[in-house]
Amino acid sequence: MPYYEQGYVSEVTIVDAHSTDGTLEVLENYPVKVVFDEGQVYAIAEDIGWRNTEGELIIFFDADAYLGGNFFPEVHEFFSDERIGVIGCQARAVVTNGVTRAQAEHWTWATPMLSTSASLVHRLYGRIASGGHAQVLPGGPCQVARRICLEAVNGFPHYSHNADVHLSERIVEKGWKAAWWVDSPLYHYPRPTIKGLIKQHYRFGRELGQSASSGSRENGKRFTQRLYQMLRIISCLGSPLVASMLAIRFRNPMHLIVYPPPRYAGAIGYIVGWIGARNKKGRNPNQSGN
Repeated sequence: MPYYEQGYVSEVTIVDAHSTDGTLEVLENYPVKVVFDEGQVYAIAEDIGWRNTEGELIIFFDADAYLGGNFFPEVHEFFSDERIGVIGCQARAVVTNGVTRAQAEHWTWATPMLSTSASLVHRLYGRIASGGHAQVLPGGPCQVARRICLEAVNGFPHYSHNADVHLSERIVEKGWKAAWWVDSPLYHYPRPTIKGLIKQHYRFGRELGQSASSGSRENGKRFTQRLYQMLRIISCLGSPLVASMLAIRFRNPMHLIVYPPPRYAGAIGYIVGWIGARNKKGRNPNQSGN
């Protein structure tokens, strides 16, 4: 709201999935527009959001993150280059306990993979994590895109897993460039418990398995995407090695507890999602891919 009051933000649109946690009562105190969706897929909510705005630059912002100082006008410097169509803001973890501290350290370690001058280890890590892309495409809790780009690709794909990254991919395929704001003043609350992390990664894995099983064959990329998705799942088996490296790097044994279990949960979720999507297609042979 301070950025709105200073004129850097022209409008704020909240997409509410019929929440029952008091959100609407809080919003009564602010000059925002509220639109509703049925809460089926997060990407659909983002799509509804930008279509209910009029600005030339659209900021997509998750509810578990917040902006620090100097976000504006610095963000405009990226878009002074007319070739830039979308940027992602690398988040800084808000540390509240040992679990979030370990995640903050992992994010710190992984950040160099967003750079073109990353080490071989980070490039390999980033390529597997991003599904084979030479560049880790922008996504995350805060993404900024040009309206003209959103219109050119017809907005977000209407599936949940990595819709923000796929949006960036489609914008790049249209000829624009994507970039990361690595040191952005963006703060994000990680899951504060192991149980919460496991549930989150299981859901991500399941959605990834579903999209891998029923996704499109556009641009002949299906085989390559599946290959890297499988490599990503297989790499979960090596998560204790990564955890050991992080524990030594940051002198924090919590990585041995925080890192591997969620990755195993993600691998299990992938298998469950894959099998579920294949069975669903088997029951409905006329169903087409997304």
